[in-house]
Amino acid sequence: MASSAIHAAESFSNPNWINHSVAVESVQELALKKPNDIPQRYIRSEDERPSSTPLPSLLTVPVIDMEKLLLPSENHERKKEMGILSKACVEWGFFQVVNHGITHSLIDRMRGVANEFFSLSLEEKKKYAPHAGDVQGYGNVFVVDEDQKLDWGDLMALALKPKKLVNLALWPTTPSDYRNTLQNYTTGVERVAQMILSLFAENLQLKSDYFKENFGDPMMTVRMNLYPPCPRPDLVLGLSPHSDGGFITLLLQDEQIEGLQVHKNNKWIPIQPIPYALVVNIGDLIEVMTNGIYKSIEHQAVTNKERTRLSIAMFYYPALDDEVAPISNLVDEEKPSLYRKFKHQEYIQYYMNKQLNGKKSLASFAKIYE
Repeated sequence: MASSAIHAAESFSNPNWINHSVAVESVQELALKKPNDIPQRYIRSEDERPSSTPLPSLLTVPVIDMEKLLLPSENHERKKEMGILSKACVEWGFFQVVNHGITHSLIDRMRGVANEFFSLSLEEKKKYAPHAGDVQGYGNVFVVDEDQKLDWGDLMALALKPKKLVNLALWPTTPSDYRNTLQNYTTGVERVAQMILSLFAENLQLKSDYFKENFGDPMMTVRMNLYPPCPRPDLVLGLSPHSDGGFITLLLQDEQIEGLQVHKNNKWIPIQPIPYALVVNIGDLIEVMTNGIYKSIEHQAVTNKERTRLSIAMFYYPALDDEVAPISNLVDEEKPSLYRKFKHQEYIQYYMNKQLNGKKSLASFAKIYE
């Protein structure tokens, strides 16, 4: 790796990003031992445990057909779909997109290389473990306290864009097409992300290229999550409740196993997997920029007693040095600014140094805290 590339990677992996990250055991290795008892550090308090209460069948996350949104602006079907998208952003903060243009074969292979990596020996996977303070690599992040409750899952996290943040030393070489597949998938997801942001702008009565013009060098990261079987899924969480810190997240769910849940109407609503769909959710920074019109929503992952579940989340952000604040067109006397102006880097550093805990990170940047 060239020295300049190493320096760039180190700038993203500087210990200041995470003040203190606690090393924890691989959950995948723990699950292989088939424990009869769950270690205490994973057992949640009663009010945090997954609910077993049946949920109303009418509560379903909206589904958006991207093909309809490519129709001419005056087309009735497109106008109807834009209305569904607007309602999804205002009322849910989550939706699924179908007919997004990423080929099924590429999605299948992306899942394949992720699964193949997690199937490697622990010794091999540890070659890609993060160094102190790093936010990239194999293992866990957000473990900032020796006594905090742990999530039942392992992950692989990588920076994808811009190039200066990419640390290829942490990109697996096994399977052999891991890197090429990830690069191709990233290109496809970025195209979808940019289109979704332009649709947001249109629905908000902004210029359609507003986000592209004002945030020219976007940042992208990926988090591949593996949730091994758990003998007591009623006691643990695969991923703690949280909102995402960026613009938008585009998630590839496991098609066979349900696990993602969103918090709505004081209930945890499961998102039913749709073959080859992407789950899109609003990030904290879009909530800030829309002055609360679009809201980031808490979500969590639950585990399965018998089967392993895989998900692949791609996060789309502004550049690190971009300033974020409510868009002036969306602020007036009736709707004053809810959030202060801040740099993206300030927010992401604050976010990464906190245990995942609902929307507490965003609350700290609200005007009321000034």
